[in-house]
Amino acid sequence: MYAKILVAVDGSENNKSAVNKAIQISKESGASLTAAYVEAIGYSLAPNVATVRDPLKNADEVFAYIKSQSAAAGVIVDYKVMVGHPGEALTDLASNYDLVICGTLGRSGLKKAVMGSVSEMIARYSPCDVLIVHR
Repeated sequence: MYAKILVAVDGSENNKSAVNKAIQISKESGASLTAAYVEAIGYSLAPNVATVRDPLKNADEVFAYIKSQSAAAGVIVDYKVMVGHPGEALTDLASNYDLVICGTLGRSGLKKAVMGSVSEMIARYSPCDVLIVHR
């Protein structure tokens, strides 16, 4: 059913369920699996100043869990590291995939309104199927 699967990873405990589901679906369907990490751009209080940490420095830590789990399952994973707004970057990337899998932090109310929701943005604007996995 799916030939190309994209899983959004952020290295958090909440993300492990999404990673596990992505590996399971990839293995069962024979679909290729890509793990994508987006280093979010931080903004300072000074106007027009953005700060970016080294995304490659964080990538090894972020990808550690999926690397161990995919190796144990015998699933090959491609890795992508991007810089930008996670929701926008992943939604743009989704046009190359049949399914996007992401986790959710379960934010609601004011926190969700102020901070936004990456998984909600992906679900709303992605051109392909989206599976949001709750922990």
